Amino acid sequence: MDNSDDGLRRRFQAGDRLAFAALAAPHLDTLFTLALRMTGNKIEAEDLAQDALVRALQNHSAYDPTRPFRPWLLTVAANLCRDRVRSTWWQRVVELVHPPADLSHGAEDRVLDDERDACVRRALATLPTMYREALSLYHLDDMSYAEMVVITGTSEAALKQRVRRGGQMLESALRRLYPNLVLDRTVIEGS
Repeated sequence: MDNSDDGLRRRFQAGDRLAFAALAAPHLDTLFTLALRMTGNKIEAEDLAQDALVRALQNHSAYDPTRPFRPWLLTVAANLCRDRVRSTWWQRVVELVHPPADLSHGAEDRVLDDERDACVRRALATLPTMYREALSLYHLDDMSYAEMVVITGTSEAALKQRVRRGGQMLESALRRLYPNLVLDRTVIEGS
């Protein structure tokens, strides 16, 4: 059995579930993060990431094994996210937040970081979908513009403009929504 990357891609295209699991495993966090940044809702992001995996597995025959797997999988996820963001029913889902159980040394810093991250996610959710998507993809595992072009079907020049403009819009939204939030450039650049 060929377990090389090429072999796994060919086996997946033929419908091998084990090959799919091996190909998808390194990208599970990226899938969830993309969905979270696109929707701004943890529960919805978990559902979308799982839906993307199911959809990708169901459409194994549409996959071209000569092309990289990651952009194809993220394209499936991005399309699902775009469809979901266009509908509004998911916005009624209330996310339950549990307070941290451990208040030992460093826990206060983690709580503050979590609060800041939540503020950034809420501000990101106020951006138009095309900017939210561009920022989310750009900052996921240092995704290249070439990969983003494959996932979105948008030109590299347009994506660069969306990332730049989206960063400005995010910074503006953060300052408007959370004027007392202390930000450094890494929060905006790392969103």
